Amino acid sequence: MRFWHSGAVTVVAAAFAITPAARADTTIYYHAGTWDAFESTTAGGQPVCGIGSHNLADGSSLALRFQLGGTNVIFTASKPGWQIPDGTTLPVVMQVGLSEPWTEQATGSGDRVEWALDTNTMQTFDAQFRSASSMTLTFPSGTEPPWVIGLHGSSAISTAMGRCITDLRRRANTAAPPQSTTEPFEAAPTAPSAPANPAAPANPATPAAPTGPAPPAAPTSPAAPAGPGAPPRPDG
Repeated sequence: MRFWHSGAVTVVAAAFAITPAARADTTIYYHAGTWDAFESTTAGGQPVCGIGSHNLADGSSLALRFQLGGTNVIFTASKPGWQIPDGTTLPVVMQVGLSEPWTEQATGSGDRVEWALDTNTMQTFDAQFRSASSMTLTFPSGTEPPWVIGLHGSSAISTAMGRCITDLRRRANTAAPPQSTTEPFEAAPTAPSAPANPAAPANPATPAAPTGPAPPAAPTSPAAPAGPGAPPRPDG
């Protein structure tokens, strides 16, 4: 279930303690050992990938589910005949192989008990889950005897769950609409610009005054004749 790094069947929701919100569409698509891998959709349309093991003798089941967009893996233990008051809190102890037990605070309702591990913690759990041959589930505050759950096929089933989540994420990214650009303010509407004034027509050039023939030159006066000389005085 290495989904943090990165089939057909039969619809059997109740066998894997699927909550009512996730029973809209549940399909088992892979089987390994005592475990099945399933894909479902919540009533709200969110895809879910999960794995589960079902005890045919008493109807008890353990399922692990991851909802696309979430941050936790939800564990659900269920058994017909349980009558747990809604919202009851109780401890659950998981021991995978000979590893140190996990003590988790769970919430019970009706015929099921649920608790969660975040995806970082799941890396440690997954390493134990893949390598062990069995796990034990204990309910210390009640009368339910311990459950011993076989882990034959656990490595293959973990890989199937991881592949399911990777595929769902890829499909979700492909289908996501492009994000529109947002701004932290509302821009004022831009006023329409006034049309440019048409250029004034160029004034026609003032025609030059017509050039007439040059006026005739004033006639040159001849030199004034010298006045007659005074008559000589008679000798007296």
